[in-house]
Amino acid sequence: MNPQTQQSRLVLEAEATREYGTTVLKAARHRHFASRDVTATALADELGRRPEVEVLALLDEEGRPAGILTREGLFSLLGKPFGREVLGRTRAWELAESAPRMDCHASLFAAGTGKAAADSPYRVLVDAEGRFRAILSSRDLAEHLSRITEEDIDLAGRIQERLEAGNEALSNRLYGFEAWSRPAKGVGGDFWYSKRLEDGRAFFALCDVSGKGVAASLVVSLVWGMLRMFDFRRGLYALLRSLNEALVATFHLEKYLTGFFGVYDPRTGVLEAADMGHAHALVFREGRARRLDPGHRNLPVGVEPNLEPVLRRWRLRDGDALFVYSDGIPEQEDAEGGELGERRLAILVQKALRGGRALRDALPGALDLHRGTAPQQDDMSFILLTRPEGLRSPMPRAEEPDTRVFLRPEA
Repeated sequence: MNPQTQQSRLVLEAEATREYGTTVLKAARHRHFASRDVTATALADELGRRPEVEVLALLDEEGRPAGILTREGLFSLLGKPFGREVLGRTRAWELAESAPRMDCHASLFAAGTGKAAADSPYRVLVDAEGRFRAILSSRDLAEHLSRITEEDIDLAGRIQERLEAGNEALSNRLYGFEAWSRPAKGVGGDFWYSKRLEDGRAFFALCDVSGKGVAASLVVSLVWGMLRMFDFRRGLYALLRSLNEALVATFHLEKYLTGFFGVYDPRTGVLEAADMGHAHALVFREGRARRLDPGHRNLPVGVEPNLEPVLRRWRLRDGDALFVYSDGIPEQEDAEGGELGERRLAILVQKALRGGRALRDALPGALDLHRGTAPQQDDMSFILLTRPEGLRSPMPRAEEPDTRVFLRPEA
């Protein structure tokens, strides 16, 4: 038997050793054991003085487990009528419960799987020679994995905050630019990106990754890194092809994103854009909200190996505002289950534009007022591109935004 630190005459505790990586020993906090030949009553008397011992292993002469005894189970047997008299000289191993054994170096993430894990709340951890190291309870495993998940989500959230903070401020006298994002679970799949290009144009994107949580944050990090390093002289078409190839190669069609990608020339008002399965964009012109019809429905990025994105060119007039948003905003419910809806969202945006108020200040408060006690159900993001009045820019060849009126806000 390995060297042990004696805690009492009968109940001992295995030495804690260095634990590597994400092994099950990281989560196991029960290291108590006793000889299999100790009597049940003697063991119960000692456990009465040791309230910290919840479960222990019964070991043979070689230090290998013969079973386990729980504090609750032993006291329950001895507490029955004539229990101490009947079991007075019974050896502990005769009352032992069986528990599945597990390699103490096994991964934490494999501990909760399999039939053995479902049949017993405890697993006995042993070394390569089968000697006892610790007992892992399902509760301790769940708490440890929950703590790891919380730490991972917290780290992913901080990374996303740093990524968003790294976006370039785009606004100048020729155009205004606002963006905002708020995840539903500490870390999310919505994100926006902006970059001032060398030729004076501006690139921006708003994306919504499939799924939520840490898995979605992996896609966000990959895409954000590619946007940061991409040579935009190659054009928007090449960018979308590269993003698609990277997502397909990395996630094998299991993760994808919808998004609106645009390159805006503030000197002419021309916007070259690709709506990649996103379909949440409005143009506000002369007091009316109009849907921005992409004409061609592109597939989301990452769902087809041979993506051929179709780009469109629109010209924004002086005084126009382009609003791109994720579906988490209009689909947010109130306490009675009523959605905000696109119509009310458009009214909120129009009021902010009329009042000259920053939308990143006005909209979040309005959303919280709408949802009341209801939780935020999905990630939320938007981008607002505004073109001031009176620029008198040249008029190059470009299509007008779709003139189909979506909404006439009330005066």
